[in-house]
Amino acid sequence: MNEVTQTVRGVEAAAVADWAKGARDRATAPWLRWAGPILSLAIIAVVADALGRRDVLALWHMTPSAPGFWIGVAVFLSIQPVADFLIFRGLWPLPLAGLGALFRKSASNELLFGYSGELQFYLWARQNAALPGSPFGAVRDVAVMSALVGNVVTIALLLGAIALPGDLAFGSMEHSILWSAIILVGSSMAIMLFRNRVLAVTREQFWRIGAIHLVRSVAMTLMVGLLWAMVVPGVSLGWWLLLAAARQFVTRLPFLPNKDLVFAGLAAGTLKTVPNVAETVALVAGVIFAGQVLIGVSLAIADLAREATAGKER
Repeated sequence: MNEVTQTVRGVEAAAVADWAKGARDRATAPWLRWAGPILSLAIIAVVADALGRRDVLALWHMTPSAPGFWIGVAVFLSIQPVADFLIFRGLWPLPLAGLGALFRKSASNELLFGYSGELQFYLWARQNAALPGSPFGAVRDVAVMSALVGNVVTIALLLGAIALPGDLAFGSMEHSILWSAIILVGSSMAIMLFRNRVLAVTREQFWRIGAIHLVRSVAMTLMVGLLWAMVVPGVSLGWWLLLAAARQFVTRLPFLPNKDLVFAGLAAGTLKTVPNVAETVALVAGVIFAGQVLIGVSLAIADLAREATAGKER
């Protein structure tokens, strides 16, 4: 299954919600009122299970105490929601409260499974934003274009890692990387060739959304590399680019929770000869995960409180 198909299918659940909602009649789809709280409870359950299996105190002692590191973590966690807010604000009259929903969207994708955040944001938009029509098309198009731009950035990182001078041998990974690059190029070309059929956005919106996605992708890649460098400086630029490219692959696999932690395991298994890289990746991944936990739980509890208050008023 190619990435375009995965991206579109990843939000097909939103189409079901759109059909059920019908002509804005919530009575025809009462389950919509409970979909948000159910996802919020799922986040809390996943977080409770994850915290029960991790030594949070040990992670805290390992993290750098420099304020710059924590500012960098906060910036990294904010890049995706802010970029999404700029994109959707250009498509809809999205209120400022949508930024909180987009922070929860980002946390849901990391803590639950890929595209669960899109579903959650879709449901929020239907109930809280004054939209001229169905938000499904916009949510779908933004997800597809995110995949397209991610492909381009990943290919550029791989080419940069290969072109850099130095001993950066790929060994048995060369064929896998080659085929992965072919698939990425092919799916990207398919989106560009058939964008008028696949996407509903205008040409102007297409390039605007693409530019924001590009800045977002580059900013997140540079920021995570900067966080790694803050923990352990001195590792060659080639390895950082290779790790950034590998992270791009892993973090864009659908239906995979805790992607940063999965990537840390991958780095630990394949880059054993590079000093401190695996430990650095694992540490930064754990801190980012903890940040997503804090965001996800805080917003989930706030959502449940709002639903409880609304239930009493009804």
